Amino acid sequence: MSGRVWLAMSVLVLGGCRIVSQQELADLKNPPNPQMANITSTYQQKIVPQVLKEAKPLGEVMKELAAAKTFDDACKQFGYRSQEENPCVFTVKVSGTVSVVNTTSRSGKMTVKDVSGQEVVVQIGPIIRGTALRDVYRGASYQDFNDQVMFGDYGKAINTLASNEVKKLQPKVGDSVEVDGVFSSWDLPQTPPDITPARVVRQQESAHGAE
Repeated sequence: MSGRVWLAMSVLVLGGCRIVSQQELADLKNPPNPQMANITSTYQQKIVPQVLKEAKPLGEVMKELAAAKTFDDACKQFGYRSQEENPCVFTVKVSGTVSVVNTTSRSGKMTVKDVSGQEVVVQIGPIIRGTALRDVYRGASYQDFNDQVMFGDYGKAINTLASNEVKKLQPKVGDSVEVDGVFSSWDLPQTPPDITPARVVRQQESAHGAE
């Protein structure tokens, strides 16, 4: 085959190619997950509304758990878990007065004296620990992600959005607040575990919002 023919074939082959960027190569190996791309709208339009819809007064939930025969029964009736090997997540509403706000560490917390008489700790961040908000959401599961690391990042992103909402409120001791949030447990709790909030509002703001 002559040199001219080889040259013509080379031109034809190269003419159908283009340079692929490093980012495109990375995306081909590990395509961006749409769940991560839409995390803010998912949190605001799906996760928070789900929690608000399902939240039951803390005192009521604790009574139901205390009366349950087994933890599995309690989880099926009052909680949610996507898989048997996961902790159960319970959705609660806390209404009461802030008695303590502790922001000495980045894992900030506040204590609320609930109308049921129980004191409950609410995570306020900026670092919120655990994955209860991620795990309670029925619209996504591990199967929707490429790997455990990305699923973990999804939970961290949700927690960051929750922390940002609390930061806007800047709760203070003496505030009357309403918290809609979740806690997870492996067994029947005797006292309320720390709450991860999906929404925190001052009670007068909650009343105005209901009008």
